[in-house]
Amino acid sequence: MKFDNSPDKRSPGLRFKLAADTKTGEFSGHASTFNGAPDSYGDIIAPGAFSETLAAHKAAGSTVPMLWAHDQSKPIGRWLEMREDATGLFVRGKCNLDTIAGREAHAHIVAGDVSGLSIGFRLKEYSVDPDTGIWTLEAVELSEVSVVTIPANSNALITSKADLVDVLVKKAGLPRAAAAKVAAGGFSALSTKTEDADIEALVSVIKSSVSRLQKA
Repeated sequence: MKFDNSPDKRSPGLRFKLAADTKTGEFSGHASTFNGAPDSYGDIIAPGAFSETLAAHKAAGSTVPMLWAHDQSKPIGRWLEMREDATGLFVRGKCNLDTIAGREAHAHIVAGDVSGLSIGFRLKEYSVDPDTGIWTLEAVELSEVSVVTIPANSNALITSKADLVDVLVKKAGLPRAAAAKVAAGGFSALSTKTEDADIEALVSVIKSSVSRLQKA
């Protein structure tokens, strides 16, 4: 076991599947995953690695910052929940839609322009496999979790309400902008003059797709 007092480190970005609540700015998923293949830095994060830092924040009633691309000058919202589960570090947060940075970040998430989450941390305990050179991070002090633009790992998925957006786009052929409106406000949200011509042709397909999802 080794101890490292080096400056904050950053994890490679984890690709996430778009799923943001278009009304509230909330989204959720995994900021880090346990075990599995090493990330692009050759690291594996062990289950329990975040337990100490999560317990400390719970006791203090605090949370780590939600940043845009690890930029401490660009907070974009607040993390509402963080916990370890069988997959990794589950996070649920909300973009601050009362700020320019929060609104811009939320818009990028909803539009699918960004697809990654990444953690900033201080390494506390780790071990190294002498044969492979792979590091297993056994205890880390979490300093922040960022939304990032360049993912390096496809193991993390965000799974919240706007999974429906992807379904409407991929399964029903609805334009993403219109799909986002449906996810936020139902089919009536499409009722604008510029989109009326498309509605009749798409509604039956959309309703069929949603019905199949609800039965699955």
